[in-house]
Amino acid sequence: MKKILSILLLSLAGVAAYAQSAEKISQIVESQELTFGQAAYLALAYSGDIEEDVSEAEALEAAVKKNWIKNGAVDTAAIKLSELSALYLKATGIKGGLFYRVSGKSGRYAFKELKARNLLDKAADPAMTITGQNALSLFNSCVKIAEGSK
Repeated sequence: MKKILSILLLSLAGVAAYAQSAEKISQIVESQELTFGQAAYLALAYSGDIEEDVSEAEALEAAVKKNWIKNGAVDTAAIKLSELSALYLKATGIKGGLFYRVSGKSGRYAFKELKARNLLDKAADPAMTITGQNALSLFNSCVKIAEGSK
């Protein structure tokens, strides 16, 4: 009886964790401006460096520790497209061009890399923000590139 109860509790915990992850992704998709916390959550969940049930603030803290996001970012602040581009390239392991690597993997050249790969609209600006839905689409495109180069 104890085994059955243990298995039932573990399976319920798994369902709860999945539901929480799906809820976070839904919140990200519905957001009008992607935040640092949401972006960090996406990148670190993909890399497997965080549990799915961490908060956005914890995800941001982990991204700062990995040097994927500059220290001082606020989890609820909107992330600029240049900063998001750098995060995505670092998280997916896309090498980027010469200037991206020489510049210390700066946001400016990460943005130019994604634009050169036609993943960003021609009218996109490095200082603009992005919706959650567009951010998730961009991230999926980066993942496809990274997975294809392995």
